[in-house]
Amino acid sequence: MRRVNALALSGVGLLLAGAFAYGQREPESAPGPDLVTLRAAAALAPCPTGLAPDLAGVVLPCLGGGPDVDLGGAPARPTLLNIWGSWCAPCVREVPELVAFAEAAAGRVDVVGVLTTDSQANGLAFADQYGMRYPNVVDDDGLVRARYGGGTPLTVLIDADGTIVHVEVGEVDSLAELEGLVAEHLGVRL
Repeated sequence: MRRVNALALSGVGLLLAGAFAYGQREPESAPGPDLVTLRAAAALAPCPTGLAPDLAGVVLPCLGGGPDVDLGGAPARPTLLNIWGSWCAPCVREVPELVAFAEAAAGRVDVVGVLTTDSQANGLAFADQYGMRYPNVVDDDGLVRARYGGGTPLTVLIDADGTIVHVEVGEVDSLAELEGLVAEHLGVRL
């Protein structure tokens, strides 16, 4: 009996030593940046309350924080919806044009981003890096992207009634191209 107790105590000692050693090692992956800090740095505008009746039933989280957005409501004014991901090279190339457009069109045409199949941390860091202050929603499942063409980037123009009037597939090359699309399809000249 003494021998069994001694073996049991030895086994418990080994388990405790192993647990202690395991607890002292570095974590397998360091925790990611705090989303609250990233949201503050990105300083995104509040998300809209809706975008288009065509998107009824699609409810997505707001990238900048705040309540989830039911995309099925009508927008406050004509809207340029851009579907993007930080992993998408054409999205990276076109974002300066979108930022410039958002500034030029402020109060006349809203710009809303849809971060698709990407992490919120990546999206927030990207938004901060490129000065994307316009609101963005998070579409983890790519529902919006699939509805309008399946690729990225996609630019969807929505009139003030919430009607989808044009979908531009692929990269927009210039501010002039964006302004031309908005003038042609939304009737707003900047």
